[in-house]
Formats: sequence, C-alpha cells, structure tokens
Amino acid sequence: MSSEQPTAADAPQQMFQNFVQLGVIVRDLDRTVKALSEIFGLGPFRFVTYPPAGRDDIQLTYRGQPGHFSHRIAFANLGPIELEIVEPLDGESGITEFLAQHGEGIHHIRFNVPDLEPVMAHLAAHDVGTLMSGAGIRPGTHWIHLDTEDKVGFIVEIMNVLPGTSGRTPLPDVRS
Repeated sequence: MSSEQPTAADAPQQMFQNFVQLGVIVRDLDRTVKALSEIFGLGPFRFVTYPPAGRDDIQLTYRGQPGHFSHRIAFANLGPIELEIVEPLDGESGITEFLAQHGEGIHHIRFNVPDLEPVMAHLAAHDVGTLMSGAGIRPGTHWIHLDTEDKVGFIVEIMNVLPGTSGRTPLPDVRS
C-alpha cells in the first residue's frame, strides 16, 4: 500500500487492511481478566475507565444522539492483535445493547485507518452508518463503532491513528 491516504474511490481492501483489535463484551471484567490470566496465561492487562476523567473533547454519540455512557476496559496484546475487554458501567450504548441482546461475547473487530472521512464516505455509499463514537483514549484520535451487525453479524470499528503511533492503547495501569 502506498503512503497516500485512502479515498472514497479506493478499493475496500486498501481501506481495511490494518486489523488491530478484537473486542469482547463481559458483565464482570475482573472475573474475565482473572480467568484469562490464570487459565490461559494472557496479559499483562492495561485498565482504563472510559471516558477518561478530565477530558472535554470526548463527544460521545449513540445512535445519532449525544451519548452518556461509561465503560471499564482491559487491554492485552495477543501478538499483533490487541484484545479489548469491555464491561459497561453506566448509560445506554452499543455495548449495553449487545449485552442485552446477545449476552457476553465477541462484539467487534477494529481497523486502524489514517483518515476517517474517506472511509466513512465509502461506507455511506454502502448504507453503513455509525452505531456509537467518541474520542480515543489517546488525544487526537477518534473511534467509530459502525452499525454493521445486520450486514456481517458483528460490529466493525474504525479508528484514526496518529502518525508515529501504533494505535495501541497507551495506558500506565498494567496488571498481570
């Protein structure tokens, strides 16, 4: 792939080649992390409550309206893929919707993209909209959970990546 930004005319294979994350929804984050650590040896995990305190740039949305929700999240690296485990805390979101409809389980896959606008233009041409969105944990980033469950059976997430970063979640709170 060239270093040029993807455009709406680019083939989807060029837009969606940087698969970086598998997202799982659970009711009890501590129970899940403990089991993954003790049984499977996964970790260390990085923990965060989202949205982060003290940030006024988050601007959450859910189904086209301002969003008012929070989640507790643990991240672990599984080789080149980041595992994101999410426990909803407050408010309605795509996370609580999934948990109510399906129970715990695999929720989304994430692709990092250099620029969200051309990707969203491509997706709009295929009648794919936004389920929920917000600013990323790393200032200057933005994530979008796409409303893709009826088309592919799960949620696809996209996130812009800042130049010079891997797109992985930068968090100091690490536990094995």
